[in-house]
Amino acid sequence: MTFQIHRTPEELAAMQRSRDAARQLDVDARDVANWLDAQFPGMLVFLEVQRHYSCEDYDIAHVEPRVADRPRRHEVREAAELALKSLGWKLNPEGRDVRSEFYRPLASAHARLAATARVIKALKTAETLDDAPTPTGENDN
Repeated sequence: MTFQIHRTPEELAAMQRSRDAARQLDVDARDVANWLDAQFPGMLVFLEVQRHYSCEDYDIAHVEPRVADRPRRHEVREAAELALKSLGWKLNPEGRDVRSEFYRPLASAHARLAATARVIKALKTAETLDDAPTPTGENDN
């Protein structure tokens, strides 16, 4: 006997948005791992991105780079967090259970260059938006 689960169109759309966000995180985190490897040559072992089981679609809980030079781990983490934020992710480190995904730089030089260029473009765009004047004419910085 098979049971069919009936879902509303809204529920199906929300499920699809969550799947799309998970696929986008795979692309973005891998691109950030490639960019980090270019910024900190030979230092990144892998990039761990943690998400809560019940997080919003574009939220991440923690970013943990595993690096060869442990004293510089915080510097690499700050760079990774900034890059992910620039790509549209929000850090939401609530105290719930998390699951982890691990990302390493790609082997293909062409793919690495494309990933690095994409992250640099996102960082420049985010920086431009941060420097834009507010409606009152003052900057938020």
